[in-house]
Amino acid sequence: MLRETEFLEQLRRLLGTRVRGLSEEAKREVVARLALELADGGAQAPACHVVPFVTGRRPRDEATHPGLGSSANAGLLTSDGGADNVVHVLWRLDEQVTRAPDGVGIDLTLAFTGPGTSGMPLPGWEHRPLDPLVFAADGHSLRPLPLAEAAGATLVVAIPPAEALLPGTGWAWDDVDPVVRATATDGADPFTFGHRFLQELRVTIRLTRAGVPFAACEAVVDVCDARRLGSLYRRVLERVVGPDVEAQRRAAQRATLEVAHHPWFPVLAIASDRADLHTRALVGDLVHGRRNLTDPRWLLRVGLYLEILTVLGIVEAVRDDVGDLLTPAERRAWETSPVLAPLRAAVDAQAWRAVWARRKIALAAAADTRGGVSLRNLMVKRATTLAFLHAHHEDLKRAIELAGPNEHNAQETWHRVYRDAERAVLRKTETAFPELRLLNGKVRDFLLWHRQGRLDALGLRSVPGEGGGALGDQDGLYASACTQYRASMNAVAAWAKRRGLMDYTGAECVPADVSLLLALMDAAPARQRRLQRRDGYGEALDVGADAPPEFQVSHRQIAALLATSPIFAPLTDAERDALATRVRPIALGPVERIIVQGRPGSSLFVLADGSLEVLRRQPDGVDLPVGTLARGAVFGEMSLLTGEPRGSTVRSVDEAIVYEIGTDAFRAVVAARPGIVDDLAALMAARERASERQAERRAAGRKVAHLSRRIRGFLLGRRAGAAPEG
Repeated sequence: MLRETEFLEQLRRLLGTRVRGLSEEAKREVVARLALELADGGAQAPACHVVPFVTGRRPRDEATHPGLGSSANAGLLTSDGGADNVVHVLWRLDEQVTRAPDGVGIDLTLAFTGPGTSGMPLPGWEHRPLDPLVFAADGHSLRPLPLAEAAGATLVVAIPPAEALLPGTGWAWDDVDPVVRATATDGADPFTFGHRFLQELRVTIRLTRAGVPFAACEAVVDVCDARRLGSLYRRVLERVVGPDVEAQRRAAQRATLEVAHHPWFPVLAIASDRADLHTRALVGDLVHGRRNLTDPRWLLRVGLYLEILTVLGIVEAVRDDVGDLLTPAERRAWETSPVLAPLRAAVDAQAWRAVWARRKIALAAAADTRGGVSLRNLMVKRATTLAFLHAHHEDLKRAIELAGPNEHNAQETWHRVYRDAERAVLRKTETAFPELRLLNGKVRDFLLWHRQGRLDALGLRSVPGEGGGALGDQDGLYASACTQYRASMNAVAAWAKRRGLMDYTGAECVPADVSLLLALMDAAPARQRRLQRRDGYGEALDVGADAPPEFQVSHRQIAALLATSPIFAPLTDAERDALATRVRPIALGPVERIIVQGRPGSSLFVLADGSLEVLRRQPDGVDLPVGTLARGAVFGEMSLLTGEPRGSTVRSVDEAIVYEIGTDAFRAVVAARPGIVDDLAALMAARERASERQAERRAAGRKVAHLSRRIRGFLLGRRAGAAPEG
């Protein structure tokens, strides 16, 4: 006997909406269909399904590379973006539906879901009629498609966030979910602090026949108010740091002190700027269609939760000294709202009280006419920054927990987080450290760029006098920031990896090769340009300049490259040309993975330019390099043709261009000429045997090396004259 809760869950899954309000006839129809499905063991194929988000892919890829698009997993409310700011959900219909389209209806329901909501549909968006639409060839506009022609097509739902999700744009605030309304902290707005500036949007597509629902599919998309990202950091700067500088100025009876002299100012200014850079990257990818992030939603969640945890830790730590930084509505939400409960539990106010104790400005002697502060303030700021960084990165661990596990692309996202922090340091140094204006050019360069033990790099034989007292032969500000922040990021990543929250390839998540600051200090302009291009910027360290448009390559060039690979030899010229029209070019930055061992995959890749490294994870968790790939190499074919998980990890060495070919493209070739399967199987079997022999040779070589080390250790590693054991 089916329990009532299970029955209702089955109903919800079939209908994709609330069952309240159904007519008696509709209820009988639903029960009959449910009984048939249960009697069938639930094995019946769904009549529709949403195309899931896939790392690195975007919805508009479907227009130019059929079968290689993916639904969006995040969207933004922005102050601009206009018609470009659209969330696209891709979906497909079962062929049985399109063969008998008479009486079939399609509708769309949007609802805020997740904590602090009841899942009530948005007014005007409950069962709104939905026409089958597909991308036009330009990838921007949509065109209608008759239902009878929709079999095999990837259909598109387009949701403009500003028009659909904000009150006053088609629906009234009083009509929205009362739970959502009660949590608002800033007027009639469902994206306020009380909602974490974020709503989870459930998109439900429902199929009906003669008005009776018979199938549904759904997706959940994060939508964030990007206009508010970074605002909490700015609130602390304005309402904590500024007043504290004024209090210290009055206590010391000084005429002036700059806000930038405060020991907290550098980290808050840099954190705020880093948040702005993240927002720019998110808007670039989600609104304007750039491809510089592998997974926008994870970056969005981690950055958002980190800002809330850090600032609320500060708010609680300084409350007794400076008052409450929250409005009364925000304070009520913070202390009582179930939406904020996980964040409340994660805040560590005690850690931030210890940092707040490090806020005293090192003032210059009263007789010193050069300025209000001593050069010692640089060292105070450095010590405060280290304390701030420790508390901030404990918050980062909790932000990762709140964001949820990410085994697919956390490493690449981590690289971007790290480099944006480096950019923020470079952009804000002059503002954050006005003390440097007290120094001449050579001493200032020393304090910024020096690396311990490398005085000759600046043409120096000793530490300059003014800098010696402040720093000595230690790492300068840039080298220190790079070393400490990279170590901290790697420690957090290792912590998260042990807990299954993220994964990465190699000994450390953020290797030195992905650091902009190290590229600058190592005078490696080619590496700097590669990193800038990967993140969507011009080659110079100017974040005001976007990178040039994505590269274009002709189908003829792609077909010519395919013809050089043995795996495409069984194909005719016409078949290779057809494949070439569906290939998706992908640009990889330094040390970026294109496939990850053990993950599912539905495409193969051809290396068009650059070089790739192949690694295989051993039982002890070590990622062992097992080979390299050069231009023309094909990889990932086993997953494409058999559905098996990826057998190894493949990542770029520096930059690389690869071509992706999806299952749909190959399926069309096999459907037209089934006999090609045997040819492909023979080629793959030969490749597999060669790979196994290569692996055996490597294993034998490692065994010889291991035995050699043991023999040397036994015969040569003892102390001279020691008696043999035994």
